[in-house]
Amino acid sequence: MKPKELVTLKVINKSHPLRQKVEQYVASRYLLAFDAHITEFMPTFLGVYSEKNELLSVCGYRIASQEPLFLEQYLTKPAEQIMSGQFSQPIVRSTLIEFGQLASFSKGISPWHFLLMAKHLIEQGFEWCIFTATDPLYVMMVHLGLKPAVLGNADQQNINNAQTTWGTYYHTQPRVSAGNLKAGLAQLIQRYDEISSRQSRVKIS
Repeated sequence: MKPKELVTLKVINKSHPLRQKVEQYVASRYLLAFDAHITEFMPTFLGVYSEKNELLSVCGYRIASQEPLFLEQYLTKPAEQIMSGQFSQPIVRSTLIEFGQLASFSKGISPWHFLLMAKHLIEQGFEWCIFTATDPLYVMMVHLGLKPAVLGNADQQNINNAQTTWGTYYHTQPRVSAGNLKAGLAQLIQRYDEISSRQSRVKIS
C-alpha cells in the first residue's frame, strides 16, 4: 500500500454486510499460516480498507466487561486482576479489550493498522488491551518500540481440540501479553510521524 492512499477503518460487527467476507479472510489467512481451521470468530472486527474497498488487514476484539475472554483460558485469574499486579495499578475490567484473529495479506500494513485501532478504541473509552502474540508478532511489536508485558505462555493444553482447530499455531510460542492503549498509540505516532500527520484522511465507518 502506498502511503498516499486514503484508507478506511471499518467497524464490522456480527450483522455487518461485510461480516462473511471478513470471516472468510481470517479463516484463509490462518489456514495458510498455520493449517488452522477457524470456525469461531471475534464479536467485532476492525478492518482497514483501501480506496478501492480492498480489505488490507483485519483484527478482531472482544469487550472484557461483556463476556469472558478467550485467552482467559490460559490464565489462573481474571485478566484485569493479573494486569493490575503486572502494571502496579488498579485496572477496571470495563476499560479492557481483547485483541485476536489479526489477519493480513498486505505487507507492511500492520503498524498502520495498530495505530488506527488504538486511536479508535481510545475514543470509545477503552484504556487497556490484552492479546496472545505469536513469536513473530511479538518481535515485530518490540521492533516498533512497543513494550507489551508478557503475562504468561499460551498453553494449548487449556484449549479443547487445539491441534485440530489451530494447526501449528502453538508452534510459534504464543504468549499472553498486555499493554496500555494510550502508551502504545503515543509510541506509534512517534515512530510513524508522517503517517499520523495524515489521520485527517482516515474515515471510520
